[in-house]
Amino acid sequence: MPGHLAVNYRRASISLRITIVGGSIAGLASAYALQKAGHEVTVLEKTDGKARVTDRSEKSRGGLRSPPNMTKILNSWGLGPSLEKYGHRCTQFVFQKGSIKGESGELIGIMKLHEQFLRDLMADFLFIQHGDLQTMLFEQAAQEGVQLRFNSNVTYVDSEAVFVTLESGEQIDSDVVIGADGFSSLVRTSVIGKKVAETRERDISLNFTIPTHLMREEEDLLPLTENSDWAVWLGDRYMLHGSIVNSGQDFSITLGYTLPEDAPEYNEEWKDRYSLEHFNLDLQKFEPRVRKMLKMAKDITPHIYISRPYLDSFACERATLVLVGEAAHPLLPSGQHNTALGIEDAQTLGSLFSGIQQRDQVPQLLTAYEELRQARCVSTQDWERRKRNMLTLPEGEEQERRDVRLRKAMAYGEWDHMDEKTFKATWGDEMDLFVYDATEKAEDWWTKWGPLLRGNPNRQSMGPSLQVSISKDG
Repeated sequence: MPGHLAVNYRRASISLRITIVGGSIAGLASAYALQKAGHEVTVLEKTDGKARVTDRSEKSRGGLRSPPNMTKILNSWGLGPSLEKYGHRCTQFVFQKGSIKGESGELIGIMKLHEQFLRDLMADFLFIQHGDLQTMLFEQAAQEGVQLRFNSNVTYVDSEAVFVTLESGEQIDSDVVIGADGFSSLVRTSVIGKKVAETRERDISLNFTIPTHLMREEEDLLPLTENSDWAVWLGDRYMLHGSIVNSGQDFSITLGYTLPEDAPEYNEEWKDRYSLEHFNLDLQKFEPRVRKMLKMAKDITPHIYISRPYLDSFACERATLVLVGEAAHPLLPSGQHNTALGIEDAQTLGSLFSGIQQRDQVPQLLTAYEELRQARCVSTQDWERRKRNMLTLPEGEEQERRDVRLRKAMAYGEWDHMDEKTFKATWGDEMDLFVYDATEKAEDWWTKWGPLLRGNPNRQSMGPSLQVSISKDG
């Protein structure tokens, strides 16, 4: 396993009052990174927080993917031991046909995450339960000194006087307000001066978990409970994927497909639960193992996709409000990089604001944040859409051509034996996503622009110091 990377960050010369609206993963991550950088951070969460950050048995949100670019950041925050305890290391992606007439899904191919490949990336690809990650970040932020306030519903945000007003009437003054309040962000409306256009799509994700002890009773499902593969089934206009979570006690599953017509009862929240029968699925479309798992599902949580245009800016004109996570760049539900982008946002803000020396530098730092994050987020959003379209093709010639390409690309047992063309076909997009280093990008910015911002062209940028520890099997 790649070694854990610990980073000792510099602390800002001045301490800003930063208010974060929303106790999401992106919000808690931003709170930790900015508090660590030397600022006074308050998180305002409208719920009581119990279901989100205090109950590790809460399973409605299911599993998350932590690709290497995200795992590397979490390791640098000192979360390596918690990830070892609650995360599950993925060693390969297994693609198989999801709708056939035979008795089991035909294997399309296996994309291996070889040890040297991960070692070069300096981090693992992990599966982790949503509640576990949120609890880790909550505890990390609280330990660092972040003020966490629950039952604090923000009803108004003022970008000029820089304050937020709670439902109770309380007003909280700040130097910077961060919107981590999700898809229907109140802060986003204040940032761009209006509500963004919303288009209700028919793309939906159904999320559920199955106790692995039930799966072990079925001979053909038993192998799924004995490894940390990312199992992916590609069917007729649908994709289903699953992985082990919750210390091996559960198998987290997401089924993504397109509704035949709009269903107004579904929304972007993760709280409504239904039985399998509610969705009126044609179970004959699914291969036998998938059909069994669907029938085992007790509570299914749907998430509809509402598309929004890319934002021209993540910060308001007055440079007092800024967006992170889904408030800034909402992706297709249950995508591979949804959580990773929010973690990268947090690390970028923390790295940039760790070098601030005076308050009038805030506009330059928020401009830097936009420059570093916008292109990255747009390209990732486009990748998620292309990937989903490719993996959910209807049965027919185009799907068959896709499967031929996948089989050819995955035919190599060792990634380092691939020729350059095949490597790019197999790993090109993923490699670009996996190798991204948010800390490095922010430090490169400080190296280039820091001396000018500080008013001393001869002064060297103060980068972070690195401490690398290699695990026993490294």
